[in-house]
Amino acid sequence: MKTKIKVVIGAAAIVIIAVALALATPIVKLTSPLLAVGNQKADIHKWGTAATGKGEPFMVALETDGPSTFSIQAAAYSAGGQNGWHSHPGLVAVTILSGTIQWYDEDCNPTVYKSGDSWVEGSQIHAFRNIGTGTVQLMASFITAKGQALRIDEAAPACAAGLGL
Repeated sequence: MKTKIKVVIGAAAIVIIAVALALATPIVKLTSPLLAVGNQKADIHKWGTAATGKGEPFMVALETDGPSTFSIQAAAYSAGGQNGWHSHPGLVAVTILSGTIQWYDEDCNPTVYKSGDSWVEGSQIHAFRNIGTGTVQLMASFITAKGQALRIDEAAPACAAGLGL
């Protein structure tokens, strides 16, 4: 009986993986080398404070629960390039070095980011595409649980069909 249960569970896992791969959206026209990867062995509980140029308070904090990996990645998307629907198992901070993208949240709400813009993503499902005529170049800094991938491919939400993503 135990062998039969294991076979059923194994078959179900294969079907789930096959469906997830079939529903995942493609990455198009991307070059993205990892520039650095390092590990933090313990929890992180750090914060910093300062005053802005106008004397207003500024505070930033970072907390992790367990060992983490820090990764820095450069990415270049040619004209028409897109990164497919995905999420991250942690946090990523992104800065556009050149070009313009249209970023979409899980409800397909668009935000345009251009050269010099930065933003932070958590684990929400999202996608973006290069909406300019040249190459978009960006830098991304990831903080993930040690051993996790930087990205999880996700099925496109229903609202994405009309966007061509």
